[in-house]
Amino acid sequence: MKNTVANDKFWEVVKNFNFLMRAAIQGPNCLIICNGDCCSIKINVPKILAEEFIRQGYAEKSDFVRGDVFSFKLGFNEKNGKCFLYDEEVNGCKVHDSGIKPPQCWIYPTNFTNPENKELSCKRAKGWRIIDTNKAIEAEKLLKYYIFLCQLEAKKEVKLLQNRLANISAEYDLKSMLRNTPPSQLAGFKYTWDNLKTLSAQGISLKMKQFCLKLNKNCDIEYLECKAICDKVIIRLLNFLQQNMIYYVQKNGPDCEGEYPFIKLFEYSKNNF
Repeated sequence: MKNTVANDKFWEVVKNFNFLMRAAIQGPNCLIICNGDCCSIKINVPKILAEEFIRQGYAEKSDFVRGDVFSFKLGFNEKNGKCFLYDEEVNGCKVHDSGIKPPQCWIYPTNFTNPENKELSCKRAKGWRIIDTNKAIEAEKLLKYYIFLCQLEAKKEVKLLQNRLANISAEYDLKSMLRNTPPSQLAGFKYTWDNLKTLSAQGISLKMKQFCLKLNKNCDIEYLECKAICDKVIIRLLNFLQQNMIYYVQKNGPDCEGEYPFIKLFEYSKNNF
């Protein structure tokens, strides 16, 4: 019941914010001016909004990475330098008219006030105007409440991660991934939408070499030729992850994009391998 009430408040805030900002600002026709430059801004969103994008068919789980401000960050297309919600056909945001566009996207480039009545511009065009200051001010109040709700949700997501780590022995999929990963290719771990996964090394993982040699001094398999992490190493590896990733998250909060390479875990770890 409590979550239902919180969710209702959240949707009331998001939809009212979208309504107010649509009425408060006026700008040039972006379709003929640029290639959606404002879609190059990296935006954090709460999980509840990400789930709604998925439910309505705008996104898939893989379109999001873990955020360090709110629960998730909108995935970025490195090829075109745009947020994944960018639609080339409309030269803008897929969810612009949906009523659930992320609030942060609305305030570029106008923000909420323009007391000196200056001509506002984005990267490409002038001619943006705040045509209803009262609605813009109301929207600003809603944004503050939106941020508060997002921060509450983000704290819950951190607790979920800590619970997963506390019960790391139940992460069977992660164990399976480790058994099918050459130790030289393991650089750390990654927390995705709802799974802990292995993080691939860009070169050769020297930390894992150190780990393997310490545990298996008499191993007769050459490190670079080893095709899979053995169960003995996996057990110690998961213990290391459980202890040090929890400590890292407590000290620093969740990592941006959910990546926890060994180099970061060592920096904040209480214990070495």
